[in-house]
Amino acid sequence: MHFVSKFAALIARILISPLFILAGLGKFLDLAGTDRYIQSVGLPAGLAVPAATFEVVLGLLLLLGLFTRLTAILLAGFCILTGLVFHNDWGDPIQQAMFLKNLAVAGGLVMVFSYGNVSHGLDRMRSKRDREHELRERELEEHREREVARKRGDFDVATKPGGKA
Repeated sequence: MHFVSKFAALIARILISPLFILAGLGKFLDLAGTDRYIQSVGLPAGLAVPAATFEVVLGLLLLLGLFTRLTAILLAGFCILTGLVFHNDWGDPIQQAMFLKNLAVAGGLVMVFSYGNVSHGLDRMRSKRDREHELRERELEEHREREVARKRGDFDVATKPGGKA
């Protein structure tokens, strides 16, 4: 991936994540009001804490670049769903703007999803660690095969790289 694309994906993650972190924190600061608002559209009481937790946790995961693709697609779905449920009064210009904002953020998150774990994220570090572990396991297996071949007296196989004669 080109440097500019990697940089753009990183910037997108950093710019989108505070929207969710701050929205979730705002819900925690007024759980009663959030719960009343959720109930005003016909949803059951008690969803304020799960909604706030979802936004804060996934916002932080997005910011850190951990489980980036899953996080991005979950948040995109959340934006579309909340737009349809809470901002569906098409006659109100403010609600229209909020709905379109949700769609735009969902579009940005779909782009983040498409880039996946680019540089400067915990997904990338985890992926690199997994590759290093896999290489180390492969080296150990080759070493074991050479030792077995040496003990059998098969010196050609034991002395050639990769255990090939």
